[in-house]
Amino acid sequence: MAAISRVRAGAALPGVVFAGACAARAGAAFGARGVSPADWAVTAALLGVPVVTGYLLRLRAPGTPVGAALSWVGAAPAAVFAVEDWGETVTTSHPWPGAEILYMLKLGAWVWNLAGFAALCLVFPDGLLPGRGWRIAAAGAVAAGVWLNLTMSFVQPADEMDPHVRERFVLVIPRPAALTAAAVAFAGVLAALVVCVSTVVVRYRRGGTVVREQLRWLMLGAGAVPVLLAGGWAAEMLGAPIDVAYLGFIVAMVVAVPGAIAVAVLRHDLFDVDRLLGATLAWLLTSLLSAATFAVLVYGTAVLAGAGTRVGLTGAAFATAICLPPTHRVLHGLAGRLVDRERTVMDARVGEFVRRVRDGEAEPEEAEELMRSVLGDPGLRLLVRLPSGASGAYVDLAGVPAEVPEGAACVPLTAGGAEAGVIVLGAASARGLRRAREVASQARLPIEVSRLRLELRTALEETRSSRERLALAAAAERERLARDLHDGTQQQIIAVGMRLRSAQRALDPAHSVHRDLEAAVDALADTVADLRRLAHGVRPGRLEDGLPTALRALVAGCPVPVEIEVADVTASEAVAMTAYFVVAEAVANTLKHARASTIHVVVGPHRGGLRVEVSDDGAGGARPAFGLTSIRDRVASVGGELTVRSPAGAGTTIRATF
Repeated sequence: MAAISRVRAGAALPGVVFAGACAARAGAAFGARGVSPADWAVTAALLGVPVVTGYLLRLRAPGTPVGAALSWVGAAPAAVFAVEDWGETVTTSHPWPGAEILYMLKLGAWVWNLAGFAALCLVFPDGLLPGRGWRIAAAGAVAAGVWLNLTMSFVQPADEMDPHVRERFVLVIPRPAALTAAAVAFAGVLAALVVCVSTVVVRYRRGGTVVREQLRWLMLGAGAVPVLLAGGWAAEMLGAPIDVAYLGFIVAMVVAVPGAIAVAVLRHDLFDVDRLLGATLAWLLTSLLSAATFAVLVYGTAVLAGAGTRVGLTGAAFATAICLPPTHRVLHGLAGRLVDRERTVMDARVGEFVRRVRDGEAEPEEAEELMRSVLGDPGLRLLVRLPSGASGAYVDLAGVPAEVPEGAACVPLTAGGAEAGVIVLGAASARGLRRAREVASQARLPIEVSRLRLELRTALEETRSSRERLALAAAAERERLARDLHDGTQQQIIAVGMRLRSAQRALDPAHSVHRDLEAAVDALADTVADLRRLAHGVRPGRLEDGLPTALRALVAGCPVPVEIEVADVTASEAVAMTAYFVVAEAVANTLKHARASTIHVVVGPHRGGLRVEVSDDGAGGARPAFGLTSIRDRVASVGGELTVRSPAGAGTTIRATF
């Protein structure tokens, strides 16, 4: 509890300092020194922004010291201004108590304007870095500020004594020694600032995705601070009033930095900070280079053609405008690779993948794995809706139906104004959604090709299935018809013939009716034979004994020698019947057209299925008119594939695989 109380007291200290400083400046504004009330109000309002923002941040995120450090961004300059105004009363007829000491302290008090910024660098975003060295660095930064303040205030060169400085309070030394002491003090402060900024680099290198995004917000808000500070120094040396020279620096410190810090702590993924940071850096560098180009051209023209020539100014402006767009493009790319390397790498990998898909070097179905890799989201899923899907259900890239989890972060995909699919993220974040949208936009071609290929495969599978179902139905119908012919119609005709033969025996052989009955019985016998041939054509009866037996019986009476190799294979009714007819048709074509001396038939297993091959040593040159189209259709109807190789004069080989 005591530790918590100390933390709360430390967090409240900047507010107390700010309130006291504003009260002191109010006395200066309405009292002896005559500070402008408007100046007091504007300064208090500007410096109050980081103080209030830090206080609100402590309420929303009480476990982090960032709120207190942010409050010091406004409280420390307010205290510096109060010390300066209080000390300036020594030059009036009614100095305030202690004005002499504060007048001397104000000579180096400006260094504390950087205290809040240094504290932010040390503790943002999750406190001081662990380790004794970083605690020593924090203490060293405070000591460097104290040393510079004391040196600038109480060490005076002998030849430049301020008339309002009391000699009893200062150490008067020769000018070279005073300059050396000031230089050492400045170097110490500069080293302390470098150490404070280095903590940001260390955190960025060690931190995860969230910490790096938060640090980018700090970079975005604080990036202009050193530039504006340097600009303020330059303006002051050129004679500009201090209030004007450092106005940009103060605004950046008290407005830009608190806003960026608040977003970083509370909503670090609210905007695409990487893109903002890259664009800001690119425009800053572009502006600096453009100004330098303009200055060099104006100076060069002035040297060659005389100072102040209108042609020189116009030409410099024109040349600068011409160079501006390409310069910005180059710098924007360099800034992107520097501060947004993840997006640069992501864009490069996605672009390379799209190129490889377009050139046929990669499969578009690899898009899902690519997205998982570039987005760092192993749980990501790419689901599509088939163009002809009536139910509107999603499927994955393998064609398996899938559901979108309720409440999952999704990026919809559209094609032609209609929903084409969705990217389901495994880890939901605003940054992940933004990056997923970018990847989806760049990888639109592979995604759409995958969807259309999946639709085509589904249609082909459905076609094969329907043809196989038709073939199975046809085989079942042939089997039923053959059974009906054998067991039904054929037996009835035989029964009628037997009755006619029985009636014939009761008649005199010389009777004319006897001869008519004989003719009728012979006709019925021919009809039975025709029915048997028809039943055999509908479904070969030998198939009841298996495909090998049926094929051997088929080629047994062939006028051309047939070498047959049939393995003991098991096949469905439709496949076995189709294989039988392939051999029968191929042998018949050979006998009709090939003028072959030998036929070779091979039937065996093939990749978990069946292979039927019929070859001969005939004339070759087989054409579809020889019945090959009907064989190919019959094979395709059960999901098989037929290939024909028939070079002229080199025989014919017909191969069917199921």
